[in-house]
Amino acid sequence: MIRYLPIILSALLTGAHFMRDGEYGLMTVALTIPFLLFKKKLWALRIVQLSLLAATAVWFGSLIEFITIRQAMSMPYTRLTVIIGSVLLFHALTALLLESKYFIERYPDSKGKTLPIVAAFVLTALTVGFVHLKVGLTMLIVERFFPGWGWVEMLAISLYAAFIMEKMLDPSQSALWRKRIWTAFTIVFFGQLLLGLAGIDRFLMTGELHLPIPAVIVAGPLFRGEGFFMLILFLSTVVLIGPAWCSHICYIGAWDAVASGKRRVPKVLPKWRKSVRWIILALVISVTILLRVMNVPIMMAAIAAGVFGLTGVALMVFWSRKMGSMTHCTTYCPIGPLATGLGKINPFRIRINNDCDECGKCRLRCRFDALNKEDIARRQPDLSCTLCGDCITSCPHNALEYRFFKMKPQNARALFLVLVISIHACTMAFARI
Repeated sequence: MIRYLPIILSALLTGAHFMRDGEYGLMTVALTIPFLLFKKKLWALRIVQLSLLAATAVWFGSLIEFITIRQAMSMPYTRLTVIIGSVLLFHALTALLLESKYFIERYPDSKGKTLPIVAAFVLTALTVGFVHLKVGLTMLIVERFFPGWGWVEMLAISLYAAFIMEKMLDPSQSALWRKRIWTAFTIVFFGQLLLGLAGIDRFLMTGELHLPIPAVIVAGPLFRGEGFFMLILFLSTVVLIGPAWCSHICYIGAWDAVASGKRRVPKVLPKWRKSVRWIILALVISVTILLRVMNVPIMMAAIAAGVFGLTGVALMVFWSRKMGSMTHCTTYCPIGPLATGLGKINPFRIRINNDCDECGKCRLRCRFDALNKEDIARRQPDLSCTLCGDCITSCPHNALEYRFFKMKPQNARALFLVLVISIHACTMAFARI
């Protein structure tokens, strides 16, 4: 217990510092971090260690601020420097203490999972924290209801990213957990929309409603000549994780996944669907521009978009259920070809190595119609591949693998998961209509 006392004392000191400044959310974060040590994993230990280093930086910043103020007022600051400097040093030494043999033996690494899990936590925390501090609009839902407590949500969503990362690093669980978090995101996204429609407007992004239809990501800015936020967000995601938007982030795609999952074995979709998806994209762009040129009232345009969206839902209910493949995502949605086409600028790939004996078991797991016989024969998934990775564990020969330049396949997969799970966690925190 004595070995844990410095950690507890550090948390109390930093918590008191934030409480003195009236930052009760940050105080709660500081006091919560040590409880991670109940999780007997090295990644939990590393997060506590990084938190101690972050607290050291906070104390250093406060020291510089106080010295500057004392100098400006021609007041002595030697004693203050010694006191705060001692606290700063105490936090740094406590972080170093976690490198001792005692802690390393009690917090084992889980098959090399520590680094990617900690990376997912840190990347999520930095992104959420930056948006929370720099974006004028209050983005965190907790902050909207309880000002000053958004930092607690930041910690929660970052720990969520670490938890999901731990689960999905296990290839045998990744397909199951991908579907779970995708479904969870859809529930959170549309749940907030329903609460907003019920009159609690803080669950809406700005209080102004927009149709939650993927096609509007492109059609909306073209029609209005403004409002490019979602389009920029979509394109940024494509740059970072390629077409994985369609298998992890899209708020409608999870519906299609549920519908297609009703059939155990997916059927091969007609070959004409590859052309139809590009035709539909061209039609959506052309019709949108035409509606703008003709000065069609926005209500009429919204009705047209609503009909387009409901038609897509009907395809899920009837065609996807029948075929066992995600027909809406692979044939009808105009965002699909944009994500998979533009996604080629991203270096992440799924490839089939020479251990493949063309047994076809991977095809039975692919709901995006990307692993038909001809795709397997040429050792490359179809353009409709969204890097979901569900196929990887289905292969008895480990012939499917992630690629990222010359990186080892397991490292490429870990890097991909760090990015995609961090982005997923951030969208859970920020995405709303």
